[in-house]
Order: sequence, then structure tokens, then C-alpha cells
Amino acid sequence: MSVVDLKPRSHAALERLVLFRFRLTCRTGLHIGAGKSNDLAGSDLPVLRDAAGRPLVPGSSLRGVLRSGVEAISLSLDLDSVRPLPTELPPAGPLPIDPAKAFEHQWQKLTLVERLFGRVAEKGGGFSYGSRLQISDAVSSVDVAVELRDGVGIDRETRTAATGVKYDLEVVPAGTEFDGQIRFKNPADYEIGLLAQALSMLDQGALLLGGKSARGLGWMEVHVTKPRHLDALTLLGGLGRQEAEADFGPIDPQFETELGCLRELVDASNAPDLAKPAA
Repeated sequence: MSVVDLKPRSHAALERLVLFRFRLTCRTGLHIGAGKSNDLAGSDLPVLRDAAGRPLVPGSSLRGVLRSGVEAISLSLDLDSVRPLPTELPPAGPLPIDPAKAFEHQWQKLTLVERLFGRVAEKGGGFSYGSRLQISDAVSSVDVAVELRDGVGIDRETRTAATGVKYDLEVVPAGTEFDGQIRFKNPADYEIGLLAQALSMLDQGALLLGGKSARGLGWMEVHVTKPRHLDALTLLGGLGRQEAEADFGPIDPQFETELGCLRELVDASNAPDLAKPAA
């Protein structure tokens, strides 16, 4: 797809579905908390676990980190400057406005972040748009023995250790692996590139996952499988189920084409006259 493929992305039709798996490996300890524990025999700050008692990375946590990465890229490089010419709606009259034109008009107002992660209308009405990006929980396939670390509360006024405020927290040890899956509906290639770049930022340490990052936690290594591109006809024929699962590998080679399209979008943001109406 061309970088100027800025057409509205509707949820109604299934133009293509992009699926790939990801593997997170802890370079350092990781703490994604489950809240304060009332168990007197347990940790004060346990990590989140699945039904089998194994630590997990909830999709919402990874989603928040990737969203902040996409937003940072978009704002820093002014990617929202690359837009199609605005669609003009006819003045109010006896004839109803074409819903497709109304949707296109509202779509063009969305930022790149909102087009990927969705937008909730403000109170009193407005335009809502559901996310086209879904991220599963990432789970470990083996039992993990968490570490227990001590912590001390800090007095905000004296900036010293507060008297009697001692706690402990659970930490998933370095080397633990978590596997999950990402589903992206009707994306443009540069949108996939944006997501891949955010994953690369997490891999490089430009983004950190979970809490207590000031204590050195949350540094991750990220590997992904090559994305699978499916459409309605492929799914109807069952061909999608026949595709062999690809091996995990570094992000850049797996998303070489999509990252190239993102670089084209960056070039277009430096020359806004290249932004054209969608065909």
C-alpha cells in the first residue's frame, strides 16, 4: 500500500486482518502489580497472575506502553500533518447526509493514535471510534518462581526513609518469557510500521513495561513472528488455518516493508504537499 493510502478505515468490512505473535523476555526483573494484598502471609505487592497462578503481562499494560510510543513518534515527527483534503458535508437540508460521507468527515479529524487505538466521544455526544488493534494477555508456558524484594517508603518532606514504612514486592525474574498475539484489522502498511516501531522502542529500552521502573525494572527484549495477512476470502476457504506458525525473530527484518512505509510517511510529513486525497 502507498503511504498516501489515507482512506477511512471502517469496522464494517474485512479488507484484511494482520496477525502475529510476540515474545517478551525480561532483561531485568518485572513488576506488574495486582494491587495491595490482604494476605498476611503473602507479599505486600504481588504480581498479577493467571488462573494457574503463573505471572502474566495483561494486554492492557502492553497496549498502554505501545500507545505512548506511537503517540511520541507521531507528535515528535508531526505525522498527523499528512492528511487527505477535508471532505465537505452539504449544508443541513431536507435530505439526510450520506452516512459514508459523514463517517469520512469525522475520520479525517482523528489523530493517528486515535485511528489505531480508538477514541471515546466526550460527554454530550461526538464521534466514537473503536480500536482496530487488539493485544492478548502474554503468558508464560512454565511455572515461574518470583523474587521477593524489600522496599522502604519515602517521606515526601524530608526525602528520607519514612519511619515504619517498610514493604516487600514480588518481581518476575530476568529471563522469564511471555508469549502473546496481536490482531490488527484493516491497517495501512505505515500503521503496522508505527506499531512495529513502538515494539522496537520497547526492545531498545526507550519504553519500559510495568511498575517500579525507577528501581531498574521493566527492561524487555522483544521478538515477533512474521505477520500473516488474511482477507475474508482466505478465511472463508480455511487457508488461514493452514499457514505454518513462523519462528520468532528480531522486529526490523520481520517488518521491513512496513517500517519502510513508515519512513515514507515521515518524508511526507516534511513535505505536506505530498498528502493527497485518498483514491
